[in-house]
Amino acid sequence: MQPVQIEAHLYTTEAELYDIAFSWDVSTEVDWLLERLGSDCSPVLEPACGSGRMLAALAERDIEVVGFDSSPEMVRRAHERLRRRQLRSDALVADLAGFELGRTFGGAICSVDSLAYLTRPADVSTHLACVAAHLRRGARYLVQLELRDPAHPWRGVRPSVWEAQRGNTRLKITWRVAQIDLAAAIEIQQARIEVIAGPERGRVFEERHTMASWTPERWAAAVAESGFTYGVVYEGDRPDRPPRPVGEAGRLLWHELLR
Repeated sequence: MQPVQIEAHLYTTEAELYDIAFSWDVSTEVDWLLERLGSDCSPVLEPACGSGRMLAALAERDIEVVGFDSSPEMVRRAHERLRRRQLRSDALVADLAGFELGRTFGGAICSVDSLAYLTRPADVSTHLACVAAHLRRGARYLVQLELRDPAHPWRGVRPSVWEAQRGNTRLKITWRVAQIDLAAAIEIQQARIEVIAGPERGRVFEERHTMASWTPERWAAAVAESGFTYGVVYEGDRPDRPPRPVGEAGRLLWHELLR
């Protein structure tokens, strides 16, 4: 499979669509994340914070949190969200592959498969090393990342379809995996956003994203080289998020890495 080069308009010129599409309530998930991170986790680091929905939810629980994203537009929107809610946290422009923030944290999170945007193994290694260097000893890094079954790559893979609304604008979002190439460790994911109500009703936005495709063995090897201990895996596709055996493939898995 040849990598598809994209400009990621969803995170730049179409950031408003992104902000509406990913505006679901994360309160329950954030409460669960804080249980896993522990009572002394503040300050928390959020790589790939996007437009700040998790950032704000953490700050609303009196957790000091610093997020960063490679998109200046995403960071601007995160600042606006924090300012509107009068929350004291911060968002920075920084590279997911390698960063230096000059401080340490008591925990970190990276949600919704964002780490899969790093398609080069060397970048993932650098990212994990950077996060480890920014965490206190004993802190946890919770990474949400899907893993593919090497024998049956399409097992359990299905589209995510949901609707979201802000004001008069209502969207129908379909996010699906279009191609998987485990030999190249790459997959193509297709985002489709249809405006089903509001001033732009009938408009359809589509974009293809090149993502890393991870198997349990490859991910475990990357973690083992990082300085983290691979602790527990949780089933993020279920509301109760039960633990699952390390080494299994699955959707929306939360991986608990111990510094």
